[in-house]
Amino acid sequence: MPVVTFSRPSLQHRLLVTAGLATLMTAGCGPAAVAHPATTSSDLHAYLASVEPIRLGVNDLLEGADPIIDGFREHTLTDAQAAAKMGALEATFANYTVDMAAIQPSDPSLAAINAPYAHTFILEDSYLNALVNGMAEDDVDDLPDTQSDQRAAIIEWRVQLEVLAKKLGVALPADLQQAGRGEIAPSVSGDS
Repeated sequence: MPVVTFSRPSLQHRLLVTAGLATLMTAGCGPAAVAHPATTSSDLHAYLASVEPIRLGVNDLLEGADPIIDGFREHTLTDAQAAAKMGALEATFANYTVDMAAIQPSDPSLAAINAPYAHTFILEDSYLNALVNGMAEDDVDDLPDTQSDQRAAIIEWRVQLEVLAKKLGVALPADLQQAGRGEIAPSVSGDS
């Protein structure tokens, strides 16, 4: 019977394995609990003050996608024109993605709520980038389908904020109820 020996793993290897296991365990635990006792209403207000300009800016920006898509579909814009206009929109969205990723609340509950929401910006930017390339090549059949993942993360973010706000007696922005509803990624096919 052969003897199997294991060399002692390096500290770096052990740290990587530990970090990987922690990530897997956290990912498999479902939604983050938001009942962290240290979260204060001022923490939540500060978080909302950071997120709201980005969220509202993105909402306004994405309203501009529909005329570009309509022009592409109806051929009132050439493929190059549509791609250039959508490329400019995507570049602005990329700036919002960076701004959102820069928000790193020190409060553990808010950090747990924010991380999946911030990831939706990466998914959307990826979609917009593929849309730009698809318009340029007049082939938008194979765009990534990120809407379901984005919608679920945005709804989870909204619900967790609502739970935390209720616990702390904080009024959330009235339009926050719309988060996760309606069109998530601009649709080239006309479907929502």
